[in-house]
Amino acid sequence: MTTVEPIRNKKDIEKVEKLLFKQNKRDHLIFIIGTNCGLRISDIVALNVEDVRNKNYIQIVEKKTNKFKKFPINAKLKPLIADFIKGRRDKEPLFKSY
Repeated sequence: MTTVEPIRNKKDIEKVEKLLFKQNKRDHLIFIIGTNCGLRISDIVALNVEDVRNKNYIQIVEKKTNKFKKFPINAKLKPLIADFIKGRRDKEPLFKSY
């Protein structure tokens, strides 16, 4: 199995964020949630709209560890999430696959 190292340089994170913002709202929000909450991608893509709508926290049971986790939705994430879920139903997956 190959290991993956995190991006440690803040400027590199900002570059990726800007690139994704221009290209794709979905991927941009996935990246922002990952970098702001520290969630694994498997836990991020399993979220439903109801998990984040009008919430101050994301609450999950981690797929890998089976542990309960509660992560704050910070001021940066709130408007991005609100815009992303406009007109969507609560039971829908937050991130639909292509």
